[in-house]
This record gives sequence, structure tokens and C-alpha cells, in this order.
Amino acid sequence: MEKGTLSIVKVKNNKLIARINFVKPDGRTSTIDAGFWTVVQSDLEYDNTPCEFLRDKGVLLKVKTHDGKIIQKNTMEGTFLPSNISVSPNTPYAGKLDIDDSYDPEQICLPADTKRALADVDPDNFFLKWQKAARFVKGRTPEKDKFMFFKRNSKGENFEIRPNFGNIDFGQLAKRELDNAKAWMGDNQIKRAEWVTQWRMVQGLGLESVYETSMTLHHVYGIPYIPASALKGVVRSWIIANAYQGKEETALSDPRFCDWFGCPAELVVDNNNVRQRYASFYKEARKGELVFFDAYPLHAPQLSVDIMNPHYGPYYSDKTGKTPPADYHNPVPVFFLTVENTPFQFILGAKQDILTQTIRNQETEETIFDWLKSALTDHGIGAKTAVGYGYMKSE
Repeated sequence: MEKGTLSIVKVKNNKLIARINFVKPDGRTSTIDAGFWTVVQSDLEYDNTPCEFLRDKGVLLKVKTHDGKIIQKNTMEGTFLPSNISVSPNTPYAGKLDIDDSYDPEQICLPADTKRALADVDPDNFFLKWQKAARFVKGRTPEKDKFMFFKRNSKGENFEIRPNFGNIDFGQLAKRELDNAKAWMGDNQIKRAEWVTQWRMVQGLGLESVYETSMTLHHVYGIPYIPASALKGVVRSWIIANAYQGKEETALSDPRFCDWFGCPAELVVDNNNVRQRYASFYKEARKGELVFFDAYPLHAPQLSVDIMNPHYGPYYSDKTGKTPPADYHNPVPVFFLTVENTPFQFILGAKQDILTQTIRNQETEETIFDWLKSALTDHGIGAKTAVGYGYMKSE
């Protein structure tokens, strides 16, 4: 990469741009503008600072600031994006247009004084930016008004939300969680692993949100993560499906399963309107001995916009059943955010010495950590696992 000096320059309409000053091999000085960098007020700190940059046949592809921040042009798609977000090639107009940040203080539903305070701020808590500072877009009629984080059209209205995770040290955050787990449960009662998303993962797609879709973000740090409750649920269901023929009553008759996940006094199952009662092994309600911890990303998550394109909306919404699923219905794209190419730290603990206990799969005896790995790698976690989302692999 070549070396140069960054300048943050104000041009017409008070717009800020990033300009690189450098010396050519022949000794002459030159400049090149980073047109793909959407400069905000906080980027003024990079004015008159050293940088590195990458060019190909005179076209600027990447800028690396003195503190390691990378802003680059997505050469595969031709879209202009920061390095930690990308657009699916299947999204409309992908690869053709310059993309603005959906965050615009003038178009958020907050009090006027709050808007003025946010005029020169790029929120560094992504949860607040995503939910509280959502862009409100007026439609042709009030019924068409909606909050949007992604838009493409031929009129030049092209934007998407750009994540800003501030100064979070993801490695330190994961280390602190591991240290806390060891302090609470003891070194010998902890298992840890790192797995990375095979493709894309989406958590909390149906949570309450100002948008049509949502995603699970940490309420303090504002980062995508995998809640411990989701991990426990997917592993428990995976074991029932593969070790107990999908029958929860059979699983609850096994003391090892009850020790791992806890159990009620009895399970009531409704079979063809006939209620059947099955007592658990202990015949009393018990807590499980396993402790699942939230899975945090080990570096800044890479977010990608993806799309669902339901073609038969009127058919699905017609409760009378009179509307057919016909091809003349207009498809209505629904956009959602996913996490991709991001490693996570997984921690599993136990209050008692049960991490070496096994439950038999079809062919082998597997410990709970074996089951955790197979659930994540063979079943996936989060929404839309049936179509390839949420699968993990070893780092």
C-alpha cells in the first residue's frame, strides 16, 4: 500500500470529503479523493494525519487511517461501503449506485432539540442507531409512511444503515466474560470454543421493532450476539430430536437429561385432543445444572443486508381463503440484517461435575459440549436455518 496524508476538506454545500495527498514515484505531489468515504463530523480527527491507501490503475480502492480504520470500495459489487457492511448481490440496484447512510438526524422521529444535538453525531451504540434513530420515510399516502434502514430506487434515493460500534474492544469483552465464568464456576467446570458463521446468521428476526424485521442486539453494548437462552433452547431441542426420537416425554424420563436441563414434575401432552400426563424422572420440578453463557463476537461483526421477497401477500393475509396464490400478485421485498463471517466465543459451564456425562446419539455417546457443537454445525441457530442461515464452523 502507498503512504500519504489525509485531509478532511469542506466543498460546496458544506459537504465534507476525504482527500489524500501523496508523492508520486517521480517526486511530484498529487491528490486523490476518497469518494466512497461518507465523511461525518467526527472524522475531522483524521485531518492532517498519515494514512495508507491502495490503488488499481489509478482507481482508489482502500484507505487505512493511522489508527487502523479501513474504508474501502467494494470492488466485487461496485458499491461504495464501509469495510464492515456489505450488500447482497441479489438486492435491487446492488453494484450500481453510491450508498448513503440511512442515519439522518433530520429524518428521525425525535424532538427538535434532540435532532440539533445529533446533527454532528454518528451514534456509536448500534442499538440506539438502529431502533431509536431510525429514518422515517413518508410515502404517497399516510398508510405508506414507514421506518426504513435500506432503500434502492432509480431516483437516487439509495441508503442503508451503517454500523458504528465505537471503541468496543471485542477481544477484551470476550475475555472478561470468560474470566467471570471461571471465577463463578471454577476452571474445571468450564468449556470454551470459537466458531464462526459459515455464511449468514440472523437472530431475533421477529422481535418488536419499528421496522418490518428486527435483530437481536445487546441492550448495553449495542452489538449482535447470541443469547444464552437461544443456545440452551437449540441444544435441548437437538438432543431430544436425535437421542430421544423427538419425544420430550422420553427425554424427561432420563435422569441425565433432567440433570442437564432441569425438568417439571410432569409433562402434559395433547394427542388428538386426548391429554396424556408423563411424570419426569424425579417426579418434581428441578433446575438444570448446565449454565449457558451469551456468545459474543470476537471482532466487529460484519453486517449484510438480505432480502425476503414474498410473492403472494394477498393470499397469505386473506383469512377467508378466497384469494388464490396467483402470479399476478406483486412481490413485496422485505429487507433484514444478517451477521456474516464473524467468529463468536461459546462458553458452557456446569454447577456439578456433569460435563463428562454422555447421552447416546444414534451411534456414539456424546457429552453436552459435543451436542452443542453438532447443534450449531449441523442444525444452525437463529431464524431461517432451513434455508442455510445460522450454521457455524470451527475457526
